[in-house]
Amino acid sequence: MIKSQPIWLPDAAAFGEAAVTVDEYVRAYLDDPDNWWWTTNLSTEPREMVLLRVLAIIERADVAVHEKALGQLGAGPLEDMMSDRLLDELQAFQPFSPALKLALSCVRVEAEPASLRHRLAAMSI
Repeated sequence: MIKSQPIWLPDAAAFGEAAVTVDEYVRAYLDDPDNWWWTTNLSTEPREMVLLRVLAIIERADVAVHEKALGQLGAGPLEDMMSDRLLDELQAFQPFSPALKLALSCVRVEAEPASLRHRLAAMSI
């Protein structure tokens, strides 16, 4: 999924940050998600770009070390994108890694239709 020059890499310079590589970006996000939250904000970036970033971060996350970052990805962009469309896209990642399971466990789905809640629960087993 991660390429040497991915189109999903945020334009850090536009936000006053130094330009980063994929490795630098993922490491920086995992080390300090509070500083890099803007890169997964759906109000400023296209959904497809944000989803690719989120999945790239999750792919390299260690559950024991990056619990906060994974929780924020779940409670933030994954929760905002929660839909049958997102679950369709996530099917390709089954069985889910521990990092993806943790992020998804932080998604609040109480307001979602029962069918979506059940589908997410079944996929997360």
